Amino acid sequence: MFLSDLDFSSPVPIYRQVIYLIKLEILSGRLRDGDQLPTIRELAKILKLNPNTVAKAYYTLENERFIESKRGSGNWVNYKKAKLDSLRRGMVEDEFRSFLETALSIGATIEDIKNLLKRYSDNDRKNR
Repeated sequence: MFLSDLDFSSPVPIYRQVIYLIKLEILSGRLRDGDQLPTIRELAKILKLNPNTVAKAYYTLENERFIESKRGSGNWVNYKKAKLDSLRRGMVEDEFRSFLETALSIGATIEDIKNLLKRYSDNDRKNR
Protein backbone atom coordinates (compact mmCIF):
# COMPACT_ATOMS: atom_id res chain seq x y z
CA MET A 1 0.00 0.00 0.00
CA PHE A 2 1.05 3.57 -0.65
CA LEU A 3 1.60 4.35 3.01
CA SER A 4 4.59 2.08 3.44
CA ASP A 5 6.74 5.23 3.36
CA LEU A 6 6.04 6.19 6.97
CA ASP A 7 9.20 7.23 8.80
CA PHE A 8 8.89 6.51 12.49
CA SER A 9 12.20 8.26 13.20
CA SER A 10 11.04 11.52 11.58
CA PRO A 11 10.16 14.52 13.73
CA VAL A 12 7.00 14.86 11.60
CA PRO A 13 4.09 13.28 13.51
CA ILE A 14 2.85 10.01 12.01
CA TYR A 15 -0.68 11.30 11.47
CA ARG A 16 0.79 14.20 9.45
CA GLN A 17 2.79 11.71 7.36
CA VAL A 18 -0.42 9.74 6.70
CA ILE A 19 -2.15 12.95 5.59
CA TYR A 20 0.75 13.87 3.31
CA LEU A 21 0.88 10.44 1.69
CA ILE A 22 -2.89 10.34 1.11
CA LYS A 23 -2.65 13.76 -0.53
CA LEU A 24 0.17 12.47 -2.74
CA GLU A 25 -2.05 9.55 -3.75
CA ILE A 26 -4.82 12.01 -4.67
CA LEU A 27 -2.47 14.27 -6.66
CA SER A 28 -0.97 11.31 -8.51
CA GLY A 29 -4.42 10.11 -9.53
CA ARG A 30 -4.09 6.77 -7.74
CA LEU A 31 -6.91 7.95 -5.46
CA ARG A 32 -9.73 9.55 -7.42
CA ASP A 33 -12.72 11.59 -6.42
CA GLY A 34 -15.34 9.14 -5.17
CA ASP A 35 -12.92 6.35 -4.19
CA GLN A 36 -13.50 4.74 -0.83
CA LEU A 37 -10.63 4.76 1.65
CA PRO A 38 -9.89 1.82 3.93
CA THR A 39 -11.72 1.98 7.23
CA ILE A 40 -9.84 3.47 10.15
CA ARG A 41 -9.36 0.04 11.69
CA GLU A 42 -8.24 -1.54 8.40
CA LEU A 43 -5.66 1.16 7.72
CA ALA A 44 -4.43 1.08 11.33
CA LYS A 45 -3.95 -2.68 11.05
CA ILE A 46 -2.14 -2.42 7.70
CA LEU A 47 0.18 0.31 8.98
CA LYS A 48 0.52 -1.13 12.48
CA LEU A 49 -0.70 2.14 13.96
CA ASN A 50 -3.07 3.05 16.73
CA PRO A 51 -6.55 3.59 15.23
CA ASN A 52 -6.63 7.01 16.91
CA THR A 53 -3.68 8.08 14.74
CA VAL A 54 -5.52 7.13 11.54
CA ALA A 55 -8.73 8.72 12.85
CA LYS A 56 -6.85 11.98 13.47
CA ALA A 57 -5.48 11.91 9.91
CA TYR A 58 -8.91 11.23 8.43
CA TYR A 59 -10.51 13.91 10.61
CA THR A 60 -7.93 16.46 9.44
CA LEU A 61 -8.42 15.47 5.79
CA GLU A 62 -12.16 15.83 6.23
CA ASN A 63 -11.76 19.30 7.77
CA GLU A 64 -9.53 20.24 4.82
CA ARG A 65 -12.26 18.90 2.50
CA PHE A 66 -10.21 16.20 0.81
CA ILE A 67 -12.35 13.36 2.10
CA GLU A 68 -15.92 12.96 3.24
CA SER A 69 -17.07 10.73 6.03
CA LYS A 70 -20.41 9.06 5.45
CA ARG A 71 -21.81 7.62 8.63
CA GLY A 72 -22.19 3.88 8.31
CA SER A 73 -20.46 3.62 4.93
CA GLY A 74 -16.91 4.89 5.49
CA ASN A 75 -14.62 7.60 4.21
CA TRP A 76 -14.57 8.71 0.60
CA VAL A 77 -12.22 10.87 -1.45
CA ASN A 78 -14.03 14.13 -2.15
CA TYR A 79 -12.26 17.18 -3.58
CA LYS A 80 -12.61 20.02 -6.04
CA LYS A 81 -10.14 20.59 -8.90
CA ALA A 82 -9.25 24.09 -7.66
CA LYS A 83 -8.39 22.59 -4.28
CA LEU A 84 -6.02 20.12 -6.00
CA ASP A 85 -4.28 22.89 -7.93
CA SER A 86 -3.71 24.78 -4.69
CA LEU A 87 -2.51 21.62 -2.94
CA ARG A 88 -0.11 20.82 -5.79
CA ARG A 89 1.41 24.33 -5.68
CA GLY A 90 1.78 24.18 -1.90
CA MET A 91 3.39 20.74 -1.92
CA VAL A 92 5.79 21.69 -4.71
CA GLU A 93 6.77 24.82 -2.80
CA ASP A 94 7.32 22.81 0.39
CA GLU A 95 9.45 20.23 -1.42
CA PHE A 96 11.43 22.94 -3.21
CA ARG A 97 12.03 24.84 0.04
CA SER A 98 13.26 21.64 1.68
CA PHE A 99 15.55 20.94 -1.29
CA LEU A 100 16.94 24.48 -1.16
CA GLU A 101 17.62 24.29 2.57
CA THR A 102 19.46 20.99 2.15
CA ALA A 103 21.40 22.08 -0.94
CA LEU A 104 22.48 25.38 0.63
CA SER A 105 23.42 23.68 3.92
CA ILE A 106 25.85 21.36 2.09
CA GLY A 107 27.54 24.23 0.28
CA ALA A 108 25.66 24.57 -3.01
CA THR A 109 25.23 28.11 -4.27
CA ILE A 110 22.19 29.73 -5.83
CA GLU A 111 24.16 29.71 -9.09
CA ASP A 112 24.64 25.91 -8.77
CA ILE A 113 20.90 25.51 -8.28
CA LYS A 114 20.07 27.77 -11.26
CA ASN A 115 22.42 25.69 -13.45
CA LEU A 116 20.76 22.49 -12.24
CA LEU A 117 17.29 23.86 -13.03
CA LYS A 118 18.46 24.97 -16.48
CA ARG A 119 19.95 21.54 -17.18
CA TYR A 120 16.74 19.77 -16.19
CA SER A 121 14.65 22.26 -18.15
CA ASP A 122 16.80 21.76 -21.25
CA ASN A 123 16.56 17.95 -20.90
CA ASP A 124 12.79 18.19 -20.51
CA ARG A 125 12.48 20.17 -23.75
CA LYS A 126 14.66 17.66 -25.62
CA ASN A 127 12.50 14.75 -24.43
CA ARG A 128 9.24 16.25 -25.70
